[in-house]
Amino acid sequence: MQISNIFSLDNDAPLFVGGAKNITVAQFTADVARFAKHFSAISSDTVILYIPNNFYLFCVCFFALLQVHKSVALPGLLTAQNAQGFTDLTNVIVTDSSDEYPSFTKVVPNAPDAAVEWEFTDFSNETVYFFTSGSTGVPKRIKKTIAMLQAEVEYHVQSHTSQIAQSPVVVASIAPHHMYGVLWRVLFPILGKMSVDMDMIFTPEELIEKQSQYDKILFITTPSFLDSITKYGGQYKFAENCIGIFTSGSLLGAKTSESACNMFGVSPFEVFGSTETGGVAYRQQQENTNWTIFDAVKVSVRDGCMEINSPYAFQNPYLMSDAVDMIDDHHFKLLGRADRIVKIAEERVSLPDMEKWLMDNEYVSRAYCCAMRKGVRDIIGCMLELTNLGAAKIISVGRRVFVDELKKYLAGFVPNVVLPRCVRIVNQIPTNAQGKFVKNEILAMLNSTVAEPIVQNITKADAQIDVDLTFLGDSSYFVGHFPNFPILPGVVQMHFVFRFIKQFFHISASAFDIIKLKFSSLILPDITTHFELVQVSENEFTFCYSQNGKTCSAGKIVIKGGANV
Repeated sequence: MQISNIFSLDNDAPLFVGGAKNITVAQFTADVARFAKHFSAISSDTVILYIPNNFYLFCVCFFALLQVHKSVALPGLLTAQNAQGFTDLTNVIVTDSSDEYPSFTKVVPNAPDAAVEWEFTDFSNETVYFFTSGSTGVPKRIKKTIAMLQAEVEYHVQSHTSQIAQSPVVVASIAPHHMYGVLWRVLFPILGKMSVDMDMIFTPEELIEKQSQYDKILFITTPSFLDSITKYGGQYKFAENCIGIFTSGSLLGAKTSESACNMFGVSPFEVFGSTETGGVAYRQQQENTNWTIFDAVKVSVRDGCMEINSPYAFQNPYLMSDAVDMIDDHHFKLLGRADRIVKIAEERVSLPDMEKWLMDNEYVSRAYCCAMRKGVRDIIGCMLELTNLGAAKIISVGRRVFVDELKKYLAGFVPNVVLPRCVRIVNQIPTNAQGKFVKNEILAMLNSTVAEPIVQNITKADAQIDVDLTFLGDSSYFVGHFPNFPILPGVVQMHFVFRFIKQFFHISASAFDIIKLKFSSLILPDITTHFELVQVSENEFTFCYSQNGKTCSAGKIVIKGGANV
């Protein structure tokens, strides 16, 4: 079915669902018509669309802009600062954000409620701009046509007819502002004639709640989200109504894939590709760890890396940075990115290999390694998420002993000179909306002296987070505070309040007030500390640290400026 054909249907079938609210195809069509009329006054041929927190409004505006034959640019994040990087593309932004964007005309999406007559036309030749940082960190503009996106989605619809025939609801933990989101959260449900839930999933509890609302679901997610679920899998009981898990953005670890399969009863379907190429291949690790190339895609090898020709790619041929070993014309083994082979003290080391060896260890669930500069030396930095067994181990023996044991383990694979010299243990390695590691944030944490506590027993109910923390005694912030009687400084306590607001509620505060702050008891090292964080309103949070049932500190934070992340 052509995407544009949906607007010729008078259909009472629910297309967008969520809680008690259902929006039919007919209502969606009427809303697109209203907004198309509203946007028809825009003179610019290209428009930035930035609707960060309202999936239905995003979809209505996306299709309405295409209906008035605008090219749509989709930045994952738009601020007054980074918007200046788009001035050569357009000077018009359609957004419901309260932020102001100097040099741009801001169009607020508030079309009149009155029904309008609108002649829907084919928009398959209209274009969408996506932005990807790749390995450089500098946004790269990728132009795709709707016809290219539709061809890719139609292939997946045909490949998953048995699942689609069971009439599942599509539930997602991904935003629609990048290509993976547009393909799988927006177009896949429409072309597959499935309902899509309007809420974005952030926590295991929210996923469980969605499962209780629907007979069957298809879950669209990222490896980082599956990592976070499976890490604390023993705490959750998921219904047996998830008939498919689709994931992309980065590689899914073998442990996570196996754990997800055990928890949900289905093997995650991993899509390998990039914004530039579209989907290239897939695998389900419980069946085969090698990759199977999609039918319309041709893969060859040049200079050790894969070169693809594909109807989904923005240019052909396209040379990727991924090294592969071709098994035959339809299958390959992925060897890792060629640009992630680095030289340290005259020794070459593959960072993907190092990450794999670490994740093969029973104490490590996820790893990211990178080359970094420390003083005058080039070294390997390493960030780790731990398994439950690893968390118990580090609490038992301490950070220094634990890291030394991991280095001894790695020494069985690499020369001592390339062993990681900077290791950070974290609850969650920073990733973006696509589930890709955010290198600049990782480097900032690796260079920081503030070591994260060990995080266990995370639970979230509605707007409340409860978690057990252990601040290890050999952390730098205990040094000198105070000699022979270490206590956790108040500034460190507040640092992690804001860290958890960002991690669990996806708000990065730039301006705030701290009120009703009270320190009533000392937080001592190596003792389980319970932390409670409650979102009282959109911009207000209360927090409480306690040990052995006794409140150590508590307060309220009012966020006056910030951004959703």
